Amino acid sequence: MDHKEIGLLEAIEIAMEAELKAHQFYRDAIAKITNARGKNLLQQLADFEHNHYDKLTDLKKSLAKQGKFIEYEGTQFKPYKSAVPAEVAGKIEPDKENVLNILSLAIEAETKAAANYQKLAQETADPLGKDMFKKLSEEETLHRRILSDEFYQLSNRGEIWFWGD
Repeated sequence: MDHKEIGLLEAIEIAMEAELKAHQFYRDAIAKITNARGKNLLQQLADFEHNHYDKLTDLKKSLAKQGKFIEYEGTQFKPYKSAVPAEVAGKIEPDKENVLNILSLAIEAETKAAANYQKLAQETADPLGKDMFKKLSEEETLHRRILSDEFYQLSNRGEIWFWGD
C-alpha cells in the first residue's frame, strides 16, 4: 500500500478492512485449536484486532468531521495463567501441521500490518496521529513475536502451547 498515492482516509479504510479480516481469521482459527492456551491466545488476538478496527473507525470519523487525529492509549493482553505449567500439563496439539499453518499465516499478516502502520507513522506529521500509528505498529510487532514464539515452541518443543507461562 503506497500511502502517498492514496489519501489518508483511504489508507485508514484499507487498514480497517485488514483489521476486520484479521479479527475473523482469529475467530475462525479458534475453532481449529483444541488447546485452551491456544484458544485464549487467538481470542485475545481477535479482540485486539477488533479494538484496532474500532479505534480506526473513531479516527476516520474524527478526521472526516473535524480534521483531527485522536489519542490512542493502546491495548494490552489480559494475563493468562494456567494452574499447571505447559510442560507439566503436556497437552499436545493433535493437529500440529494445521496449527503451524495458522500461525504462519498470522505471522505474515501481523508483519505486513506492522509495516503498514509504521509507514503511516512516518508519513503523518500530526503528533497524535504519529503516536497512534506507532503504537498500532508496535502492537502488531508484539503479536508477531508472540506468534513466532508459539510457532517455535510447537515446532521444536514437543507440540505444546506455552502461552501464559
